[in-house]
Formats: sequence, structure tokens, C-alpha cells
Amino acid sequence: MDSFQDAITKIEKMIRTSRLNDLDALMKAGQLQRISEIGDAIAKLDPGGYLIGCGPYTQGIYRLSASETVFGRQATLHEEPIGKALDFSVNDSVTFRPREVSRQHFKITHTQVDSESVYLITDFDSTCGTYLNGSSLEGQKGNNSGVDTSTAKPLADLDVISLGPGMVNLFLFLIIPKR
Repeated sequence: MDSFQDAITKIEKMIRTSRLNDLDALMKAGQLQRISEIGDAIAKLDPGGYLIGCGPYTQGIYRLSASETVFGRQATLHEEPIGKALDFSVNDSVTFRPREVSRQHFKITHTQVDSESVYLITDFDSTCGTYLNGSSLEGQKGNNSGVDTSTAKPLADLDVISLGPGMVNLFLFLIIPKR
């Protein structure tokens, strides 16, 4: 084997091993410890809307404090940059090629209606789709600015969002009420 093939084989093995090690560490911690750690983090959140990343590539707490928050992924080495900013990036390119997340995948729009916060989700006509509680959202065609009321869907507390049908890139929409 030449050094190029050795490098490719080693990279693949390291990717596979790190994923298995991560899963092993997660399972060793025990459900009660994981619940306690998650509870501690959620208890510290200020009132407002959040996406809680629950998948291996989305994990984190994302505050939805802007009027519009865009999620997607960065360009791979095989793609030209699109020159548009993302608020949050999901890296699902395990083998350096994207699997289910588009460059600009979806957005959450936050508005006030009669002193109530309203959050809307819009798919950007992404390649693999955005799913809300298991149902595929219709993609917004053309310009991704503004709110297309024919495709935007309201979010409710504890809604589940999946980027693509695989249920790997997951978010939970969470409202932290005023105390």
C-alpha cells in the first residue's frame, strides 16, 4: 500500500473508532447521570426559545433570540462557498461529503403577536428536507428572505425537528417561560 492509501485507511478507522468511543462513553455515563446533566444545563437557561441539538452532529443549545436564525452547513472542499452567513452550522460530513444537511437548510423566524412570542420554521427547499414531528415541510422556493406564510409552520414547545429523513440531525424546540 502506498502512503496515500494508508492515510485514507487510517482516517476512516479514526472516524469509525471515535464514533464508537463517543457512543461507549455516552452509554457508560448511565441514563440518570445524563438526565441530571441535561437538567442542570436547561435549568440555567434564560426565558425564551431554544433549539436543543440532540443528534451527534447537532448537539448543543441554540438560543433563538434574533428575528431570524438560519441553520445549515459549511461548504465542503468539493463545493464553492455561497457567500451567505449561517447563524448555526451543522457538520454532518462524516466522510467529508454531506449526508442530509444542506448549505442553507432551514430558518426559524421569531416575532411578537399580541405580546406572545411566535416561532415559525421554514425549510429552504433543502435537498433532504426538514421534518417537523415526522412530517416533511414544504420548501420555500426562490428567495429565502422574509416569511413565506404558505410554507412557514408554527413551532410549539417540545416539537421535534429533523434535518433529513434519517432522524440523526435532531433538534427539540423548547420554550423557557418567564419565571
